[in-house]
Amino acid sequence: MRLKTPLVEVSEEVRRRILPLRLLIFDVDGVLTDGGITYHDDGSESKTFDVKDGHGIKLLQRTGLEVALISGRYCASVEHRAKGLGIEKAYQGIHRKVEAYERIKADTGLQDHQIGFVGDDLIDIPVMRLVGFAACVADASPHVKPYAHYVTQAPGGKGAAREICELILQIQGRWEGITARYFDEE
Repeated sequence: MRLKTPLVEVSEEVRRRILPLRLLIFDVDGVLTDGGITYHDDGSESKTFDVKDGHGIKLLQRTGLEVALISGRYCASVEHRAKGLGIEKAYQGIHRKVEAYERIKADTGLQDHQIGFVGDDLIDIPVMRLVGFAACVADASPHVKPYAHYVTQAPGGKGAAREICELILQIQGRWEGITARYFDEE
């Protein structure tokens, strides 16, 4: 039996902002991860990513929405995660995220209202002010939340990305089609 995923109640303004989205950009630390960094004895570092968040990203991509990453820090594990998810636009070590955002915009030919961004900290505010749809995770800095059109119920690295992906797919009317293969009986 197929259970319908309940659509989170959002305002008409949020719905209007989500409908034209063609690209979703994620910050990494604190959004796709819980913000923790593990340093190993050899000086390398690693991060933990939620597999369900990754599946949400793949669902978006299967409908034709593009996904990009902009991170203020550099970590090799982010390169591996981006490659594993088929994310070609992954910018790391970016201290002025607006510059990477403008590059992505130029490369894709998209306009601000067609782009969404998910952040969690002060460095994300400049991009959040430009995009058509800005979101932040539940445990984002309180200074960031006023710039978000949507605040997730889940914290960063623990389902927040999946929540946003599902919200976009549901509002754009793509959820049923993209998930049918999981529910349809043969």
